[in-house]
Amino acid sequence: MELSKILDIVYEIVGDDAAQVVEYLYNNPGASEFDISENIGFAVSQIRSVLYELKAKNLIDYDRRKDKEKGWYLYYWRVLPQNFETVYLNEKKKKLEMFEERLSNEENSIYYICPNFCKRLSFEDALESNFSCTVCGTLMNEENKTRKVEMLKRNIKEHKEYLAKA
Repeated sequence: MELSKILDIVYEIVGDDAAQVVEYLYNNPGASEFDISENIGFAVSQIRSVLYELKAKNLIDYDRRKDKEKGWYLYYWRVLPQNFETVYLNEKKKKLEMFEERLSNEENSIYYICPNFCKRLSFEDALESNFSCTVCGTLMNEENKTRKVEMLKRNIKEHKEYLAKA
């Protein structure tokens, strides 16, 4: 898989910082977190956090070697390009399920919203607070969910189309 596609996937799934780390690792396989930190300008702790997140998603892996002088283990990281398509498809499936669940919730529930946008409450919670915002005390209005439902339906359609092609 080419680097630009890998970076697009990482950016969408994990974010910009992770894309920078993956780009460095793609061009420098076997780099340690110290090498990565020094070359892209993030703190080692931030690099480790990104590496662990990428490892948890099975996008990168490491080799562990013991430093003979200090007795510490050093980790040398590499990108697993063969896993990106599968991971991306699984993420799309999870998002599709989330959108479908949220759409069902939006279509089958009534929500009230504060005109000052302090809170959004379900009908039951709004009833319990006498339809007053629990933050500012303003009278709440029933939320018009038309745009939100349309957006969810559009996202569901896009995800289903993408998964059908895969």
